[in-house]
Amino acid sequence: MNHEKHEHHHEEHHQQVEIIVNTRIKAWDKKEITYEEVIILAFSTYVDNPNVLYSVTYIKGHDPKHEGSLTKGQSVKVKEGMIFNVRKTDKS
Repeated sequence: MNHEKHEHHHEEHHQQVEIIVNTRIKAWDKKEITYEEVIILAFSTYVDNPNVLYSVTYIKGHDPKHEGSLTKGQSVKVKEGMIFNVRKTDKS
């Protein structure tokens, strides 16, 4: 029996791609990236605080949604050269 064609659908590492987060090139080796993960790449930490708002937008994404935004709890498929912009706003 040939087991090579069997695919695993749990979170596995795939080919590493370069994405751009706030103008900085970052290596990413998962198929998707979450809202929180993009924020951590941008600012080194993620603060889950109602007074701190994060705005996460992206361009150069996969078809059919080349661009969009992420909110808490969402993720997006990653591709080579995808560009993320993350802004942090303090409500105080």
